[in-house]
Amino acid sequence: MTLVATTTRPPIRRRMLARLAGLVGFVVAAFIMTVYGIERQTREDDFVAVATSVETLFAQKIATSSGLMQATATALKASDALARALASQNRDALETLAAPLFRDLHRDHALTHLYFTGPDRVNLVRIHDPEHSGGLIDRFTMLQAATTGETAAGIELGSFGTLTLRSVSPWRQDGRIIGFIELGKEVGPLLTETGASLGVHLYVLLARDLLDHAAWEQGRRLMGRPIAPLDFGDHVLVSQSVAEVDGAETALLQTAVRDTAARSVSIDGRTLAVMVLPLRDASGRELGKLVTVGDRSRAQATFTFWMVLATLVSLGAGTIVFLSFNRALAGVEADYRRQHALEHRLLTISNEHQRLVQIEKLSAVGTMIGEIAHQLNNPLVGVINMAQLAERSVDDPGRVRELLGEIRKAGQNCSAFVKRMLNFTKVSSFDSRPSDLGAIIDEALALFHQSIGRRVGVERRLPDGEVSIGADPNLLGHALFNLLTNAAQAMGDDGRILLTLAPERLDDGRAGWRLTVEDEGPGLSETVAAKLFTPFFTTRPEGTGLGLAVVMHIALLHEGIVTASNRPAGGACFALWLPEGRLAEGRRPEGSPDVGHKA
Repeated sequence: MTLVATTTRPPIRRRMLARLAGLVGFVVAAFIMTVYGIERQTREDDFVAVATSVETLFAQKIATSSGLMQATATALKASDALARALASQNRDALETLAAPLFRDLHRDHALTHLYFTGPDRVNLVRIHDPEHSGGLIDRFTMLQAATTGETAAGIELGSFGTLTLRSVSPWRQDGRIIGFIELGKEVGPLLTETGASLGVHLYVLLARDLLDHAAWEQGRRLMGRPIAPLDFGDHVLVSQSVAEVDGAETALLQTAVRDTAARSVSIDGRTLAVMVLPLRDASGRELGKLVTVGDRSRAQATFTFWMVLATLVSLGAGTIVFLSFNRALAGVEADYRRQHALEHRLLTISNEHQRLVQIEKLSAVGTMIGEIAHQLNNPLVGVINMAQLAERSVDDPGRVRELLGEIRKAGQNCSAFVKRMLNFTKVSSFDSRPSDLGAIIDEALALFHQSIGRRVGVERRLPDGEVSIGADPNLLGHALFNLLTNAAQAMGDDGRILLTLAPERLDDGRAGWRLTVEDEGPGLSETVAAKLFTPFFTTRPEGTGLGLAVVMHIALLHEGIVTASNRPAGGACFALWLPEGRLAEGRRPEGSPDVGHKA
């Protein structure tokens, strides 16, 4: 009888959908993280490039303004009246001649300073502030121009704490320097132009120890500007490209002087990028920090909008794929279930067919044996009786007794064979009642040890306690005896038999007990295994070929299963599985429900 194992199928669709959902989620998350990282790095790189452009553009504007001031100084030197006034150090004439010119320069080119200084570097007149004329000028640009005799330009910190781009040009006449013309322009307008060109805000933070607060306040009063500078620790704000500094950028400047690395921060719902560059004067001395601040809030909001939209689209596409895959899997799963149900029905029909065929074969064999036994048994009994009478009546007792003894011996052998066939026909009589498998095993082992001529070792592995099932104890004992005898005959003179009883649940859910008999013989060939349970098939000349057929018939009567296989270590293993049936009080198979009597 052939069985195909069936197992409970795992939720394949659920597992595949879970994996698909995980894959889709991973892809979307990886996409979001990758795009976000790339976009963030791109924005930072763009801002660093902008901040670097600030330094370049600011330097270009300084150079352009310096060139303009140098050209203006050259134009002023063309005035003979100014030359005579400077040579004679006539302050009133210088102020009268240059004041109208300065107003035009201030209006058209945002120049804020115009000095006329003598060859000894003592200031003659400050056209932009005549009241504070005089004094020795020792700024770097003046010293450089006096030393080299060439125009010197650059940013310098003024006496009032302002940063001014200055250009100092020597004025030569007849091969000698008669004085110096100094033009100046505050840095603020340059910052405004640079910031507007690049779309950023620029701030100049001056080192506190370079600021003369008294001069600062005086200069701010003269220019009509707020007196108190914005304080940022060891730096103060002295110039910016915007009219006012808002709260978010003020908070940002507080940290910019401490952390000069380029970065993006979120303040008051705004995304601001900041980069700090050193600011140096004409001599190369560091005056403070040039801070570039870019508002990236709009770019961030735009990126967030498109990122959310892309995420939603990705999730939507993933959901469509997920649902389509789920629908396809549902169809495959339904087809699989239908096919599995059909296979199960075919298996059931095949097993039942084999069982019926086997029963019919055994029943036919039993009928045949019964008829043969009845036909032979009566004549054989007569032969035996006549042989006994002949032994008492014949004149030559010795010779007749010898002949009749042979007749009786043959008749007894024939009678023994007939009895074995009659025993086979009796297995059709089935009397099921609660039976202890342990007691049946003990009785079968006792009969086995008594009947076999040599000592065969049997190792038993039985569960503790009583194991009761609904069965015919006589038939089960007969089946076990046949299995033990078959194992002993297969091993010859050497080897041990292993007898095991254990609970087992079949793949179709039925609970029962598995009784196995294992030997250490040569095992089963494919040819022998295919015919083991066929009546009258035997590999021994003296065998009848009915022992295993009787075991199969007994198993079928109990709705059980008998199988044969080879052991991995050598030898054969015969297993007799019996359903639990109607259980008496005693040990029940593990995990079996209380099913009561099974018809």
